[in-house]
Amino acid sequence: MNRIAIYLNQHIDGVVYSAPNVLEHYSTDRSLLKFHPRIVAIPANTNDIRRLVKFSNQLAAKKISLPITVRGAGYSKTGSSIGNGLIISTEKLNHIQEIDVRQRLIRVQAGVTLGELKKALGVHGLDLPVSGDPHETIGGLIAKNASASVNTEPKTIIDFVEEAEIILSDGSLIETDNYSPRTLKKKLNQKNLEGEIYRQVKEILDKQSENVMKIALNTQNRSGYSGIKSVQEKRNFNLLPLFCGSEGTLGIITEVILRVEPVFEKPDWFAIPCADAKEFVRISKILKKLKFTNIEVYDAALFNQADTTGKTCGFYRKAPDEGYLIIANTKDDARRDRRRKLAKLKKALTGKDRIIVEDVKNSRDFVAVNENLLAYLNDAGANYYLPLVDGTYIPEEKQADFLRGLQLMTEKFKLKLAVYGSVDFNTFTVRPSFTPATSEGRKELISFLRKYLKLVEHCEGYPCGDAPEGRFLAMFTRPSEDTETLAIYGKIKEIFDPYDILNPGLKQEVEPRNVLRHFRTDYNDGVNTVK
Repeated sequence: MNRIAIYLNQHIDGVVYSAPNVLEHYSTDRSLLKFHPRIVAIPANTNDIRRLVKFSNQLAAKKISLPITVRGAGYSKTGSSIGNGLIISTEKLNHIQEIDVRQRLIRVQAGVTLGELKKALGVHGLDLPVSGDPHETIGGLIAKNASASVNTEPKTIIDFVEEAEIILSDGSLIETDNYSPRTLKKKLNQKNLEGEIYRQVKEILDKQSENVMKIALNTQNRSGYSGIKSVQEKRNFNLLPLFCGSEGTLGIITEVILRVEPVFEKPDWFAIPCADAKEFVRISKILKKLKFTNIEVYDAALFNQADTTGKTCGFYRKAPDEGYLIIANTKDDARRDRRRKLAKLKKALTGKDRIIVEDVKNSRDFVAVNENLLAYLNDAGANYYLPLVDGTYIPEEKQADFLRGLQLMTEKFKLKLAVYGSVDFNTFTVRPSFTPATSEGRKELISFLRKYLKLVEHCEGYPCGDAPEGRFLAMFTRPSEDTETLAIYGKIKEIFDPYDILNPGLKQEVEPRNVLRHFRTDYNDGVNTVK
């Protein structure tokens, strides 16, 4: 065991490891990258994390580098939960502290998983309607600002976070909330890092208002620190939006209070096959106008081909191979409202459109949608369906062009391509099948990605429409940002983390050569997930 690990074990209640097998376990996440950490810490409580952060900060002040990466479940597809310094795992901070059923509030530690939280809330008829894998942690979902869908409109997890407890880069602990001008004045007068953060963030908002407004106009772009646009609204000032989507580069979230929603009665599902991209866009517009939610689209070939894995897709076999399947539901409070909405949909569709409504015979098919998709994604043979560009935002009016362009790329590269996405958020996940084991395969992968991002730019979209850029996509998204925006993001990072100890090399400051050097040559332990 190295000296740093021995020293830290003497000062925290949790455990610090430096054994090679442990470091290997924490060297990968769901991304294409691999970083071997120097040490791994599994703190037992918030004070442990404060001591670890303070230690790293003190070393940095002496020009000794021990950068910190916070890791929840390791489900990041952007490479944000791996690093070459100190990994801090929140797996022991997994307690649900309190559930207030009356006010619909829940207080949880950052290491609680989405599955555990939903199970606990379900007992009380409540839910947190956030999209994500059940194994992902609440801290991780906030770090990427995960999407959420309520009954009539799409949102993100930030809309459900009431307060957050956060450790800053010097080890100090703060709480975020909506502060009035009077309370903000007190914060501005504090003589510590928290006070300095409030003063300098306020200065950016005051002096760079035009550039901040420019960031605000790109509502679907989650790269950088786009939350700056929401810090000051009306008479409230709240730092929380900056931490949502920051991927652990500004502070470490340890505990949150979440506002939750009542569980709707089991939704009624339906599916609509679309022969081509143009038809898909037309039907999507109808569904949005009628305020349906949880609308998802799948390349129909995914389900037709899933038969080869033994996952029979029932009515999905009737879909055209070159088309798409839209799946949505009605989950209004009253059955009467559900019937009315479905009747309006049938009236709005044309005579050639076919709607498949859930019934006793096909109910299992709707439940098994994601199971079928995962069976297909994780059975690519020698190649892998790689998570390169999950959640690309494409505006509605450009989606037909995007899907047609994607088809041309598929033919050009002669590869299999999995496409699915969220109609609610206008985002598409594209999983191309490559083998990263050979240099030729990696070159083709990079070539594909560059052409793909040109297609996204041509369609006026953003590659970071559903999650931040992380280490990997930052190589390609940084050049597309204007210098004023990059300067604001760089300043924000400097304000919160003067010694650059929190997840350095991530987001806007990424170095392409360093990232490519850590490219994995295999993906056999990177099981695909849908969300």
